[in-house]
Amino acid sequence: MSLTLHENLLSFLGWVIRGSFMVSILILLVLILQFLLRNKIEARWKYWLWLPVAIRLLLPWAPESSLSLYNVLSLEAIAPGIHKQTQTSSGWKEAGRISEATIHIERFTGPEVSGTSEVPDPSLESGPVQESGLWWNGSNNMLLSVWLAGVLLLAAKTVYDQLRLKQALRESRKMDTPFLLTVFHETKQQLGVKRKVQFVASDRIPGPAVVGFSKPAIVISPSLLITLQKDQLQYILAHEFAHIKRRDVAVNWLIHIILIIHWFNPLLWLAVYKARQDQEMACDACVLNRMNPQQNIAYGQTIIHVLEHFSGNQRQPGLAGLSATHKQMKRRLTMIKHFHKKSYRLSILGMGMILALGSVTLVNAKESDAGSVTPKASVQSEQDLNAALNNDPDMIYPEGDVDREFYKKELEEARKKAAAAKALTPEEKKYIEDETNRVKKLSKETGDMYVLYYKYKDLNNGLDLSYWGAVEKFSAYEDYLKKASTLDGSILKQPNHLPEGYKFSKARIEGPTEGRFLDEIRAEGKKSGKPIYAKKISWKEAATIRLEYTNGNDTLAISKYMLDSEGNKKKGFFEDDLPAHIYPKYVFWHEGGFEYSISTTWDMSKEQKVKILKEAVQK
Repeated sequence: MSLTLHENLLSFLGWVIRGSFMVSILILLVLILQFLLRNKIEARWKYWLWLPVAIRLLLPWAPESSLSLYNVLSLEAIAPGIHKQTQTSSGWKEAGRISEATIHIERFTGPEVSGTSEVPDPSLESGPVQESGLWWNGSNNMLLSVWLAGVLLLAAKTVYDQLRLKQALRESRKMDTPFLLTVFHETKQQLGVKRKVQFVASDRIPGPAVVGFSKPAIVISPSLLITLQKDQLQYILAHEFAHIKRRDVAVNWLIHIILIIHWFNPLLWLAVYKARQDQEMACDACVLNRMNPQQNIAYGQTIIHVLEHFSGNQRQPGLAGLSATHKQMKRRLTMIKHFHKKSYRLSILGMGMILALGSVTLVNAKESDAGSVTPKASVQSEQDLNAALNNDPDMIYPEGDVDREFYKKELEEARKKAAAAKALTPEEKKYIEDETNRVKKLSKETGDMYVLYYKYKDLNNGLDLSYWGAVEKFSAYEDYLKKASTLDGSILKQPNHLPEGYKFSKARIEGPTEGRFLDEIRAEGKKSGKPIYAKKISWKEAATIRLEYTNGNDTLAISKYMLDSEGNKKKGFFEDDLPAHIYPKYVFWHEGGFEYSISTTWDMSKEQKVKILKEAVQK
């Protein structure tokens, strides 16, 4: 190692140790504040309290101030010379470049973790530091070697984990089932996500999770997917889209890079662990803020359902998704139960705490005012390091009290099923391809509905059924009415008293995707012994009908939807209380096992909506 590089690394290590010491004090302050204000500060602001911690570790330079907390708690007393070493070393220019590279990543993180940093002009620095000024006199080479070994080891493990993650993502299967794609795109629109997002299934990625930040993908395990109802799937997708909207994967990458550099600080490991917990709760709050308050309990129950299946290790920087221990789950469910929409708005208390923390911790102590007694910086024990690094590369277990043998057995069975699907004979593969193409062509040419039964459901995103031709779309009202007039039961027609200026935009009719006929198809499919079995479904009554009318940017929509047993409990007309600026205001009408609704993107009285809805429903 050249002398210049050696000096630069020593200078950078001095800056790292000094920053790690200061941030340790800041972490303790954040933990104390969160404990004291646990019932007074909202989930989003608990997460944002970690913002000064990230900024402090990214700052290569900070102004001096008499307000600085480090005037009282100084590193100078226990590490003489380290303060001057990090500010005046001839190698600081190189350290500044490294810091700039780290900060460059920050531009992708959004408002959750941000801050401006400045690298000092080398021309303003003082002369070289004398070797006798180093606080670790006589031990600097050993400390530098240990620190570099830890950084390289963690960096290598990160690269290895990311390669495995990318390989798992390449082997994942894209969701192409019309029903799943419809739920996916509806939820994406509700959360206001504009970016392109993939929807894939994989058994190798602990899900549900978001993978990647430049080209995000939402991953759900097929074995979990088959256990979900439509509402549960919407809640899970909403949580993952919230991660994408808040750019949590990019934030996690930034935090992970900081952790690699400061790997020796156990308080920072604790802070990252706590911040990821708070990130999940902030994400829950983001979803709940866009939901009907009556859905809070159902959302919490969905969280429990998912975590019972996969409470996997999602601490990798490239992942963001549902995860929690039993203790964390209790905190999250308590927050969900008591969540109020107003709690997600601007918090004077939360903003005040962040500004107060920043004003005393993001500035350096004045040299003449530095205190003389300081606590010693903590060093991570070998046991903690081994626990952090020694992950089983072949098996990632859920956190908490888990029967690992049972979990491993279930995972191996799932892998065997996938392997069996890959072991299809060429004849079976050809038959599946031909039959699928035949059904696609028939449903497109005739408009008929077909259901495909898969003997190897792993070939269909873990689902044993898929639907083709179950949805018909119309751009002309006459075409819609021609089809609707052939259906049994109630249909929707154009109301006589539409608001002035509104014209027909589009319509949609959907056939049934649930009911006793599914059991018959499964039985026939199994009896056939074929790898794929297709059956034409003749349905007379639509499960869903939707008409849309537009006037410029405003939309009026009228819908019919088949209710389940839970939905049948409500009768008559009633309004929703969803946020009007996110969801159109609805009026619902429950009658005869169906839900009729009308929604508008502008204010309209309930009486007007009821009148239009009654005119639209033809029984």
